Amino acid sequence: MAWRAGVVLAGSAALALLVLVATRLVLRRLERDGGEPGGLTPAPWRRQMALLAVTLVASTTAVLAVGLPGTPPPAPPRVNLASTTECVGPGEVGDIDDLNRIADLRSTDAFQGGDVGASATLQDGRTVWMFGDTLRGPGAGGARFVRNSMLVIAPDCLQVVLPRSGGAVVPDRTGGVGYWPMSVAVLGQPGYDLVEVTAQRVRTTDPDDPFGFENVGPAVATFVVPTGGVPQLVGTTDVGRDDADTTRPMWGAATALVDGWLYLYGTARPAETAPGTGFSLRVARTRPADVADPATWTYWDGTTWGRDPAAAAELIGSDPGVSQTLSVFERDGTWYAVSKRGEVLGSDLVVWTAPAPGGPFTAGPPVAELPSDPDGGLLRYMPLAHPDLLPEDGSVVVSYSRNSTNLGAVLDDPLLYRPRFIRVPLPDPAAR
Repeated sequence: MAWRAGVVLAGSAALALLVLVATRLVLRRLERDGGEPGGLTPAPWRRQMALLAVTLVASTTAVLAVGLPGTPPPAPPRVNLASTTECVGPGEVGDIDDLNRIADLRSTDAFQGGDVGASATLQDGRTVWMFGDTLRGPGAGGARFVRNSMLVIAPDCLQVVLPRSGGAVVPDRTGGVGYWPMSVAVLGQPGYDLVEVTAQRVRTTDPDDPFGFENVGPAVATFVVPTGGVPQLVGTTDVGRDDADTTRPMWGAATALVDGWLYLYGTARPAETAPGTGFSLRVARTRPADVADPATWTYWDGTTWGRDPAAAAELIGSDPGVSQTLSVFERDGTWYAVSKRGEVLGSDLVVWTAPAPGGPFTAGPPVAELPSDPDGGLLRYMPLAHPDLLPEDGSVVVSYSRNSTNLGAVLDDPLLYRPRFIRVPLPDPAAR
């Protein structure tokens, strides 16, 4: 029975860590707000505290039961802990060709294809990747498509993170609303990382139309990742009410963690703009621990940081604009925005530079061409920068998503629905 005790103790330790981290987050919000935080939607703090109490009781009961001779093993606690698939050795990664070789690995039914591919580096050296609509193989069980998925990659181990449900790692909400990840930020803590994933809430309007969906608002999903351990979802917070108004910025379309501030870039476009075309860019900021509470956010109005989101200044215009999801990062005092001009139907991959997070942003010449061909079934979209990946002075690694308007073709060959990697030059800040 020693093995069973070890398993239960290990599970209890993981649960205890989740409880401690989540309780700290909730209590911090309560201490600051003096009660129920009005900016949190839809889960009120009382429900969160009840869930934490149930989790703590289940964990404590498991530990006590192990120590009582003759006590039958307890029922598993009703907590949706995630696990990982078996390690797949990705091989050595030294250049762009290696990245594309890994992107083409046919390794597991748990991940056959997906888009987005936002990434961030954990304290232990692993990289966490968040993907959007994800295709799984027939051997994975459960739904063939899920709204999002997570991979964790170490130099000798690629694993898919799977919740107990087998569904999306950030579960769908009631009413047919799912979560498409946009950006990932890592907050290092002693012994663990907090991983903040910004996402957009999405609802399908026409399953037969590549643009048959509506975005109804941003969200923040928080994961705790013990050093060397499996990421576990602490909770998901919807920011604001459901509203398909495209003129309302989708905050978190890009994030950048610099000097103790988390900058959240928002994209929006005029109501009359056609689907698949460009977005404008704005920026908000908050302390990283407060990202799930919009009441703490301030917005750059072109002169200062203020509390009115409607006053947020337009940093880049919508014509031709940027993609709905993009990357913004800082390197050596210069801020870079990386995006495809004009969204899916555009072609030019462009890097903007700025001296500060609020701009002014100046566009450089195109650094690559990523045209889509909707009539031919080919979509190239959502280029994202990975400044921590194979870093080199004067350039950055960029991935872009690929897809086909022919679902049957993707099911026959999921490699059509995998990211590709390129290296692009960064503009000289002195030439700004």
